[in-house]
Formats: sequence, structure tokens, C-alpha cells
Amino acid sequence: MNLIAKTTLFYLLVSVLVFGAGGFLTYHLVKQEVTKETDFALYDQVDDVAEDVRNGVPLELLRRGKIDIQYLGDSLGIDTSYRFSDTLGAHPYRDGELENYRKIERVKAIDSSYYRISITDVFIESDDIYEVVVEIMWRLFLILGVSMLVASFLLTRWLLAPFQRILNGIRRFDLRQQPSISLPKTTTKEFRQLNAFVTAMAEKARRDFASVKEFSENASHEMQTPLSVARGKLELLTETEPLNEEQLRLINDTQQSLRRLSKLGNALLLLTKIENQEFQPREPIDFSKVVNQCLDNFEELAMLRGLPLKRGIKPGVQLSIEPALADVLVSNLVRNAIRHNIEDGQIEVALDDRQLCIRNTGDPPSVPPQELFERFQKSQQSEQSLGLGLAIVQKVCEANQFGVSYRYEAGWHEISVIFSKNV
Repeated sequence: MNLIAKTTLFYLLVSVLVFGAGGFLTYHLVKQEVTKETDFALYDQVDDVAEDVRNGVPLELLRRGKIDIQYLGDSLGIDTSYRFSDTLGAHPYRDGELENYRKIERVKAIDSSYYRISITDVFIESDDIYEVVVEIMWRLFLILGVSMLVASFLLTRWLLAPFQRILNGIRRFDLRQQPSISLPKTTTKEFRQLNAFVTAMAEKARRDFASVKEFSENASHEMQTPLSVARGKLELLTETEPLNEEQLRLINDTQQSLRRLSKLGNALLLLTKIENQEFQPREPIDFSKVVNQCLDNFEELAMLRGLPLKRGIKPGVQLSIEPALADVLVSNLVRNAIRHNIEDGQIEVALDDRQLCIRNTGDPPSVPPQELFERFQKSQQSEQSLGLGLAIVQKVCEANQFGVSYRYEAGWHEISVIFSKNV
């Protein structure tokens, strides 16, 4: 639910409370005003009747319908105040039905004679007032609600249009592009402040990205050079005579550590490039061909370790993935299946339009399965493993909207790469 919709609902809720309180107050004010106006009318009617008596109109003619007048004599010597009361009387049009009446009664002196004047008049019932007030309030609320909905729609399309354009500009922003972020101009103060903040933040993010990218590339390149020099000097040292077996062993261990360090630098650089989204798929590739080529490359190594490769590759599987990342993904999974296998074990690779599944025999993992995809986590500590293979696999899957899962069951490790999000 967007901001305008929430705001509209909030205002409608407030309107319900206001109209409820307003309706209650209106009901009592209307009822009070009706009572007052009815009393004024009765008061005037008493004066009119008194004037008719003063003009000599017979009392029999004045006693009609709702007027009752009685002659009290000439010696009372009092002139009482007006007295109002509510009473019930027969409905003028509905036989047998009672209706609310307002009554005024007074003893009044007219030309030295005293008369008791009593007048009743129909009084608007509370139920009638309530129904009228509710109907008025309901119609006003309906008009207000419709007006607010229409106004919120127009407000969304007009007042918040710059905000939507700002969001679109942020979505199109790419750290790898040189032009600065493009945001629309607006006359609204808050949106101008938002534009300034987003522009400054985007520029800072671009500078930080460029600095990190340059550092990682330079660090990897500069690290490879001394490593190559060190390996070259160690190779020259091995040709120097005389060297005993202990010296050769130390030199060999040092060369292995240097090779490991070189692979580690390349792997971390690859992870950085993947996280920076430097690999973008351009068009679908034949993933079946990539898998078969990778299996061909590793088949000899697998056979040397006595691990037969069983294939179930569906031809013509198309995926939107950068070819270099596709090769990295499959190579890491197959290499992992060979490295963490057992003697006389097996490897099975299956590919269809939905997923790539690689299964291999092996010992149970020594760490929780959910931690295997973290950096530098290994199921078994091995000098040959960097602990980055599955971390790279996961990053490749995230970059291409693949799903990845792992499970161990009955002596078999199974890693599945699911393509449903990418297709």
C-alpha cells in the first residue's frame, strides 16, 4: 500500500470519528433548537389567544383543537409565568396512535379578568431528528470520502510525480557508468533536498566503488608479480647442487604455498568482480555445451582417482549467464566433487531445463550444511582446498538469480543449482 493510500485511509478514519462526534453534537443542538422554536411559537400563540379574548371573541370559538381556555373570574389577583411541559396526545391523522406534544400553560389577566390558557402543539420526535441527522452526516461523509479518493488519485499523479521519477532514476543508476545519476528537476523543497542527498550519495558510492575496484585489481596484479618471481627463484634453487632431500622438501612446500597464495588472490579477485556485478549476461548460451566441456576437462583427473563420471546432460539447455561465470560455476562444483570424494567413489552430473545437480560420494560434512557456502569454510581441512569454491558458486548463483541448495544423505553429497528464477 503506497503512502497516499495510507494517508487517505487515515483521513477517512479521522473523518469517521469527527462525523460521529459532530453528528452527536448536531443531534443535541438541533433538538435544543427545535424545542426553543416550538416554545417561542407557543408563547406567541398564547399572546394571540389573549388578544382575541381582549377583542371580544367568544371562548367557545377559541376552544378548538389544541387550544383550551377557561375563565377563572375577576378576583384571583395573580398572573402566573409560562410553564412548558412535554405530553402525549392522539395523532392527528393516525387513529389510536400517540404522538409527542409540547404544552404551554399560563394563567393570564385580560382586562381585569383571569383566564387559564393551555395550548399544545406537535413536537418533532427525537427519532425523527436522529434519522435526519444520520442521513445528512452519511451523505456528507460519502461525498467527502469520494472526494478524498479522487483527490488522492490526482495527488499521486501530480504532486508525487517527481518522487516517482526520482525512484526511476535511482533504479537506473549503475555504479559502473560514468555519467552522474539523472534526477528530475522539481519546485518542491523536500524533493529538491532529496535530489541533492541522492546525488551526493551516488557520487560517493561511485568514488568508493572505483577506489575499491582499482585497489583490488592493483593488489591482485602486484601480488602476482612477486609470487611469480619467488616461484622462479625457487625453481632455480632446485637446480642448484648439492641439495639434500630435506632442502628439496622445504622448497617444494614453499612452492605449494606460493601457488596456493596465487590461487587465493585470483579467487578473492573473482569474488570481488562478481559482487561488483562486472559480469553481465548479454544473450543466452548453450549451458549443456559448457557442462560437457567442463566434464571432459576433469574426466582424466577423476579417472586417475578412480572416480567414474556418470553424465545425464540434456542437450540444448539455454541460460542467460556470462560464459566465463558459467565455466567457473561448473568447474568449482566438479572440482569440489572430485576433491571431497572417497576411494572407489562415484560422481553423477545431471542437467535439465530446471536445474543442474551434481552428486558425489563422500564422508559427512564436518560443519553445518548452511555454513558450507561461507568463505573459508571447509568440510574437511585440506591443503588443496582454499575454502572459497562454494562461496564463489553461491555468488555466481546470486548474480544470475539462480537458487542453490545442498544436502547430504546416505553417503552422498548433492548440490543443486536451480534455474527457475533465471528462465
